[in-house]
Parts: sequence; structure tokens; C-alpha cells
Amino acid sequence: MTVRRAPRERETPPSGTLPVVEARRPGPRSVRSFRILLAHDARAATCDALVRALEEAVPHVEIVDASSIDDALLASGTERFDVCLVCLDLPPAPLGGARLASDLVDSNHPVVLVTRSLRWLPPDRPILHQLPWIPPDAGAIEITSAIAAATSDCDSAIRARSPLPGETLDAPALRARARR
Repeated sequence: MTVRRAPRERETPPSGTLPVVEARRPGPRSVRSFRILLAHDARAATCDALVRALEEAVPHVEIVDASSIDDALLASGTERFDVCLVCLDLPPAPLGGARLASDLVDSNHPVVLVTRSLRWLPPDRPILHQLPWIPPDAGAIEITSAIAAATSDCDSAIRARSPLPGETLDAPALRARARR
């Protein structure tokens, strides 16, 4: 399992050690990692149990940790993820997480909400009520079921593919945030 912060670049390994799997190296790889974007408030311990459960539920998982809306949008616009987990505790809670989830759904990313209750979702975003959701202390079975539900829509011929890295950098949401 690999966990890293969202917009920062990877550090090079110290001399004398070899990396197990280097995701950006061209050529065949022995194991493809499942890439998850986890957007949550890093200052709160709410999602700590979720990270441990993700390690157990998903083999060969790479978790990209985003602690703000802007970090998550930058990561989702420049990298490809198999699923995005959005915690509604993301500042400013709960509207920050709801806004991020809405932006990710609009750009065809598979999204799973992390919340204890759907009552925190704003009524003006009905699409969010249809997303799969898990509590922050979810077990491995709940996590795999929610991920399967979120990614099953993306496998259909009707839904557009998720954007390639760099395709969403000109998205209106990013331009609007840059003006602020």
C-alpha cells in the first residue's frame, strides 16, 4: 500500500534502496495498484480508521490524501483514480465535501461519500443522494460494496470515461477557484 499527499511530488528513495513499485515508470508492471483519492479533513481523526480498513479491503491500494477541495480538484484533474472517497467533514463542513463531490460527479469520476448520515447533504444537489456512502468506521465488506456500486456506473457504455490527466485543468470549477 502507498499513501501520499495530493499535490506534492514523490521523494526519491535513498541511495541503496529500490522502490517496490514505481507508478510513473514506463513499461510493464508486475502489480497494478488500485488508486483512490481520499479527500478529508487531515486535522481530524475521523477517517483514520477508514484508511486502515481500505488497506485491508483493497489489495495493492495507492491512497492519495487530499486535505482541501483545491488539493482534491488538482489531483483529480492531473491524475486518474479508480474511485474518489469524499468525506463530508472536508472544510467548510459539510458544504465543502458536498461541493467537491458534486464537482467530481460532474466530471465523471466515481465517488463514494464518507459520512455517518445523508442528512448533511444539501437539498439543492439531489444527485449526491444517489451516491453510495459509507461511515468513516466502515469495515472491509462495506467499503468494497460501496466502491463496486460507484464504479459499476463507470463501466457502462452510457457514461463517459473519466478524464485523462490534464484534461480537466481548464474546468470551470478550477478557473472559478483561481479567480478567488
